[in-house]
Amino acid sequence: MPLVSLSFDSFMPKQLSPQDLCHFLRPGASVYWPGCAGQSPLFQQWLLEQPEVAAGVSFCGAWIPGVNRFDPSALHPQAKATSFFLSPEFHASWQRGALDYLPLHYSEIARYLSQPGRFDIVMLHLASPDDQGHCSLSLAADFTPSVMQAIHSDAIVLAHMNPMLPRTRGPFVPVSRINAWAQAALPPLSIAPGTGNPALSAVAKQVAQLVSDGDTLQFGLGRLQAEVMGALTSHRHLKVHSGMVSDALLGLIESGSLLLSSVHSPPVCTGMAIGSAALYQAVSDPCLVQFSPVSHTHDYATLAGLPHLKAINSALEIDLLGQVNCATLKGRQVSGIGGLVDLTRGARASQGGMGIVAATALAGRAQQSRIVPMLDPSAVSMSRSDVDTVVTEHGAAHLRHLGLDDRALALIAIAAPEHREHLHQAWRTLRRNL
Repeated sequence: MPLVSLSFDSFMPKQLSPQDLCHFLRPGASVYWPGCAGQSPLFQQWLLEQPEVAAGVSFCGAWIPGVNRFDPSALHPQAKATSFFLSPEFHASWQRGALDYLPLHYSEIARYLSQPGRFDIVMLHLASPDDQGHCSLSLAADFTPSVMQAIHSDAIVLAHMNPMLPRTRGPFVPVSRINAWAQAALPPLSIAPGTGNPALSAVAKQVAQLVSDGDTLQFGLGRLQAEVMGALTSHRHLKVHSGMVSDALLGLIESGSLLLSSVHSPPVCTGMAIGSAALYQAVSDPCLVQFSPVSHTHDYATLAGLPHLKAINSALEIDLLGQVNCATLKGRQVSGIGGLVDLTRGARASQGGMGIVAATALAGRAQQSRIVPMLDPSAVSMSRSDVDTVVTEHGAAHLRHLGLDDRALALIAIAAPEHREHLHQAWRTLRRNL
């Protein structure tokens, strides 16, 4: 059976089988292994069936916490990996020295991955080619375009062509650049919508009050994105410019909250989509969604040029100076910096824009305050000079132009009431020692 029925005249890649991996993955090879839904379930299955092919191989990719749980450096004692997030699934490899964690902003990750000659092999997950021989990057256009522009002509491109991946408006890989490919209809990586959270819903309502009709929105990953989008269904003419969208986007589409779809300027620009089959069908509409690489979605000039950009992201902790922690929990690395700083800086520079860090006032079963006196220096993901607006279910603290005393008081005012007196006392002590 042919791989696909093609109506164009072009170079045809070689057929790829599981046994062929040993011919490409050799000791010393550097492999780009994409994250999110760009990760091939077929190649993952092949690697798990013959882990010995990973001996001496170094893998690298932006593997999203809570989404990408497969650790390629765990395949073999001599396998290595470089990651830009350090989620719990990767801690065992980190502890034994098989995984290196690079704490880079998204914009810097794109520059790191685009250095010429960094990768010998690229393992991609693509939609079937169209009649022009273009293989859509489909649901994950984040970093792969930067990698593909930088690899040398002798680098090997292996592709899993998946008929279950939708063709989307955005970057593609030409068939002529693929060395070998395999076809397999496998469900792409997906995540189920989470359950409702009353406290987070209250935070989302506070955030919604900061959004006006016609604004452009950016959302971080997780339940906050879903709750905020759910609170915006009465808004109109909204646009989305984000690194990632999830099933929560469907609510904005169904409610008519988005700006009207346009073949010239779709209302949604994103680098990735992760969710359900319904979301994947929706984002295949070229009049609704434009997929773009991180070099565009997280570019400072691009973000600053979007009027009324509201960047909405979550945090684990915020201290009374305004410093933000989004990556460590009780001293343990659980994530990475991601696009938080890039997007907040861009939104602050946007005319009428705002960088919003949102979180529930209390965290965990112990109901500890997310607003703390002072973060440990190793936990600081965003500096106090970058913070803009902090939101909890108790209100919003606009910190951009506040001095130290006023910003501490503003943050204490939106902390959980039962923790405010302790925070006042802690600030008096901290202030004397500053």
